[in-house]
Amino acid sequence: MGWLHQDDESAHEGFVIAVLPDGSDGPRDTFDELGETDGAFAWRLKYDGAHGHPKAAGIKADCYCGWRGPRRPADFNDPDAAEEVLRREWFHHVEVSLSQTLPRRIQRLMDDLEEAVLGMMAPPRTPAELDDTRPLIAAHAATLLRNQAARWQEEAVRAAKADYSWEEIAKPLMMTKQSAHERFR
Repeated sequence: MGWLHQDDESAHEGFVIAVLPDGSDGPRDTFDELGETDGAFAWRLKYDGAHGHPKAAGIKADCYCGWRGPRRPADFNDPDAAEEVLRREWFHHVEVSLSQTLPRRIQRLMDDLEEAVLGMMAPPRTPAELDDTRPLIAAHAATLLRNQAARWQEEAVRAAKADYSWEEIAKPLMMTKQSAHERFR
């Protein structure tokens, strides 16, 4: 087993695969192969150039969703460090891939908030209903939420600029790379 990220909506599992001397990608390691290596990625043993095996020309991260990272050196002197680079690239891929998927907790809070605000929008029929139906307060709440959401968005983009490209930032903003850059640079 490789690296695993699983939430309620999706699952991503990443692996290290060897790049063979002819430039093609080696097959994913099987569970049996990983078990035989005490959990170490089999590329270390299968593609080390010993025992008649070809020596890996490189390694790359691979995800079951179809994503593949760029080729990196296959460092047999420090394979843990080489794999850590790939794990970070794979994690970055997962973060970008899930950037438009809300965690269940946030979705439930948004649903509850929407229900509460929409519930206040019907005009009161009697003075006794004033506490339950207050469209002016609903309008005020929506305005406060819009302003707060704009601040959260600016802070989130500021934080993302350190690790993500404008193309990656634009995806969860649901705008083009150019629009995101012009608005938040």
